[in-house]
Amino acid sequence: MAGGTRRRGRPGTGVREAVLAATEALIAETGAVRLSTKEIASRAAVAESSIFYHFGDRLGLLRAVVHEHLPVYSEAAAGINERAGEGSLRDNLVALLDSMEAYYVRIMPVLSAVQADGDLRNRLAERTRTADAGPRRGLAPIAAYLRKERDLGRVRADLDVDAMALLVVGAAHQRALYRYLAEDADAGTASSTEVVDALMPSLRAD
Repeated sequence: MAGGTRRRGRPGTGVREAVLAATEALIAETGAVRLSTKEIASRAAVAESSIFYHFGDRLGLLRAVVHEHLPVYSEAAAGINERAGEGSLRDNLVALLDSMEAYYVRIMPVLSAVQADGDLRNRLAERTRTADAGPRRGLAPIAAYLRKERDLGRVRADLDVDAMALLVVGAAHQRALYRYLAEDADAGTASSTEVVDALMPSLRAD
């Protein structure tokens, strides 16, 4: 482009990916307070207008960053459902908890960025309500797995699968939070295996 003039029209390919990468890098380096579309555009070497073209606004951008990591969660949920009735129930739940924790570790900085901004936090809450989305949707695949195991007689017939799914996901989220806040997060914190072992007496069919 002669004279360094940007070509008008639709942003080029690779812009979206560059913006997402720059956003994650800046959040990791400086947190949410100093995060701006201007700084993101500079880091990604794109026009600031291209951010709004692809994501609409800052909230849309941050939600897109979270969605980039959804495959980690989706793979964990799909994997646990495929193992229903197979292998050890204990081992299945440990693997699930570890996968869920890895997902939360990846998105924790973005969630913190949203929570640190009152406007973003309120707008996210409103969009979550109107779209019937949000964290509770993440419980469904876990509850579905436990329901299959209950139908197969591998867990108690009277097990509240929704409550147990909440305990498993909550433990994964809490361990991820420890890792986000502390350098030595595992010190004094129950491991995923220890968490599952504590839950097993409430799960076993016998």
